[in-house]
Amino acid sequence: MGQSIVRQCPCTARDGHDGLGLEQLQKLQVLELFAGIGGWRLALDSAACGASISAYDSGPHCSEVYAQNFGESCCRRNIEQLGLKELDGFDLWLMSPPCQPFSTTREAKQRDLQDKRCAALEHLTKMLPKLERPPRWIALENVKGFHGSDACGKWRAALRSAGFRDREIILDLISFGTPNHRTRYYLLAERETKNLQSLPPPCVRPNKEHLPPGVLISGPWAANRRHSLDEAHASARARPHQKENIFRTERRNFLQHLQVACRLPQSCTEDNLTLAGTSKWKLLPLPRARSDALLLCFEEPQVLDTNGDLQQLLQLGQTVEGTTWTVQSNMSPCRPVGDFLEQLQEEEIAELSLSAEMLSRPYAPGLSYVGRKDVRSFCFTGHYGKVMHKSSGSLLYLADEPVDRSALPKSVGLVRFFSPKEILNFLGFPESYKLPRDMELKHRYKVVGNSIAVSVASELLRLLLRGEGAERIKALEEMPHRSSHHGATDPNAG
Repeated sequence: MGQSIVRQCPCTARDGHDGLGLEQLQKLQVLELFAGIGGWRLALDSAACGASISAYDSGPHCSEVYAQNFGESCCRRNIEQLGLKELDGFDLWLMSPPCQPFSTTREAKQRDLQDKRCAALEHLTKMLPKLERPPRWIALENVKGFHGSDACGKWRAALRSAGFRDREIILDLISFGTPNHRTRYYLLAERETKNLQSLPPPCVRPNKEHLPPGVLISGPWAANRRHSLDEAHASARARPHQKENIFRTERRNFLQHLQVACRLPQSCTEDNLTLAGTSKWKLLPLPRARSDALLLCFEEPQVLDTNGDLQQLLQLGQTVEGTTWTVQSNMSPCRPVGDFLEQLQEEEIAELSLSAEMLSRPYAPGLSYVGRKDVRSFCFTGHYGKVMHKSSGSLLYLADEPVDRSALPKSVGLVRFFSPKEILNFLGFPESYKLPRDMELKHRYKVVGNSIAVSVASELLRLLLRGEGAERIKALEEMPHRSSHHGATDPNAG
């Protein structure tokens, strides 16, 4: 895989190093802690940095996957047992500590340092300032909830004590052209170089939100429609079996109010909800930070570029007093979900398909269903396939027509889970990366759901090690918030 090589197991041998500079990035000595299935290592390859890597992870399934793809398994020794000798003398530390103590998923308890899974990070916090030859650079990844935690505060204090300068960065995978939301916290630290100085500190501004392509409608008239749309979403959450009817009614009401505002004859009916020459449109309560705006989205992206009916709609919309209609066609340059799918065997499809019984469960209408053309999906977690909730990840709907949530059992054969390999595709893993065929599906979901986004991490390493790409990172980063309990908007709602 790339230029990386695996050294002899770090439990039995250590190579020294003689102080490598940026001109020797092809000979880095790297310590990969909480290595998982090697996401950071792949990011290092992608950043064109060769390395001799010592990897640690105590998980048996991660070690099996790591070994299959890199030629040797990572050392399964507990990180809290590592002494100064094992930690000293590296150029770069790469680390993704356990996220469960900081996660906002339904199963998480957010116990922070009270969670025993923080013991390894606490150990590193104590050891780092004691090292005779600390690393030159450190890159850490975790869930957004790590920001502002006690564990984060202790780790940053240890960095300062060891002579590091650091920079917190929050990024969403969807901002990098992938149709999947995966917001993560990154902490980059350097001790001798000044690469992070090219990335200015985040300014105090409203949190930048990634919007899908559509028409942003704002103003007093839009504020009333947004209030109605928010109420529709609340009703849909309370009555998921009636979700389709609720949103259809909301779309009809939107058209009727638009016709009244523009002094047009009433033309919409139960069977005619055409707008800009198409009936395949929806309303989303976005941006979240604005109560005076909503987003009009079309299933066919080309509507925003070549549709004369849309131009007529925009001209008509401008006649509504105090209302602005703005096309947001360039805000989401995401590839469609279909670009990340695999050609599966029949037995694989059968294993991933949802049964009529599952589609009949009360929770089924509230799940997230995305199609091949969609450009948004929910974050995939380690509980995907086990915890049936949209916060664990979206499901793939294979039909061309919209999913009927009121009759989901009729969609048997058309709804399946994304495969573990497809999730890796979203995360930027190379096509050559393989998962063991004989590993249980639940374990494959666990290891990929807990991995990092390689496509994001590689750009951060270019910044940290080479000082490249600061402007792009600055343009894509989000403002940190202490709480990460912001509700997600269903990609298929409205």
